[in-house]
Amino acid sequence: MSGINEIQARIQEIQHRVAAPAVPGRFRAVLDTQLEQEAPRLDPEMGRKADTESWVVTPQATTASAHGVGSSATQGVTLGVMLGINSNPIFAPRSRTVTRSADLREYLTVNGIEARNGRLDRSDLTPVSGGWNGTGYLLPPAAAGWEEMRSAAAADGIDLRAIDTYRSWDVQEGAYHAHLRGEKAANVLPPGESEHGNGLAVDITNGHLVGVGDPEYTWLRTNASRFGWYPISNESWHWEFRGI
Repeated sequence: MSGINEIQARIQEIQHRVAAPAVPGRFRAVLDTQLEQEAPRLDPEMGRKADTESWVVTPQATTASAHGVGSSATQGVTLGVMLGINSNPIFAPRSRTVTRSADLREYLTVNGIEARNGRLDRSDLTPVSGGWNGTGYLLPPAAAGWEEMRSAAAADGIDLRAIDTYRSWDVQEGAYHAHLRGEKAANVLPPGESEHGNGLAVDITNGHLVGVGDPEYTWLRTNASRFGWYPISNESWHWEFRGI
């Protein structure tokens, strides 16, 4: 039995026990309360922007959580959350999904962007300012949002710089295998799955990857959505353009 199947079987066993008449109703109520509390913790944005984005736990994260360990996105997951993995779609073992604005969805469809993730032509992309190691490139709608956001940040004394923008298939593949070898601590998606490959993501730096408490991060959390940019729950430096 594979690891994920074994975990799912264990979860089903626990669910069966919790549903048994012998289990006090107040215990089941506590589990339900924990589940409601933990959903926003996996993605702080989920509670108030469910119409614009969602985060769901991957099989790997589910595996880690079931053993009591995990990434920043899964650490501290309680028994209540474990019991909800099979019954609640938030915790279904599948990849992250993103909801974009209608205009951006149309742009991606008309230009066949997602089908060419990581294999975009230079003509598909627009150079942007603020590259930490030279010029960066983004899809035109994201580039426009990035430049507007940089200007607004500069007016507030914040210099937004990107150490990573569009990534080609080969660059993403190299980073992914480096991650698998343990050479990159940050999570790296396989080629063809990252928003970097769609020209819709930036990694923010100020000499190091921007984290909670940095002025850039604080400014972005307050202002970025006005320009169509949103965070993900497990990387403070990684921001994605999803349209306004």
